[in-house]
Amino acid sequence: MELHSERESYRATIQLRTPDGALSTLIVLRRGRGHDERVWLTFDGAIKTTIMMDNRESEKVISMIEAAQRGGRS
Repeated sequence: MELHSERESYRATIQLRTPDGALSTLIVLRRGRGHDERVWLTFDGAIKTTIMMDNRESEKVISMIEAAQRGGRS
């Protein structure tokens, strides 16, 4: 899929709930060109709630989520 001259190589979605119980969709995708591919996280498809990460940054976010699952401290 071509988006804004970038190639999308991965897309997955999951429906989750906000703290007040409303449904929210998390979209995880990877897009870019060559060595400039980035991981994107989008909440409900809004650009205001989209972040873009390089591999190092996405590994840090994964590590932070894993630590939170274990109950670790930052």
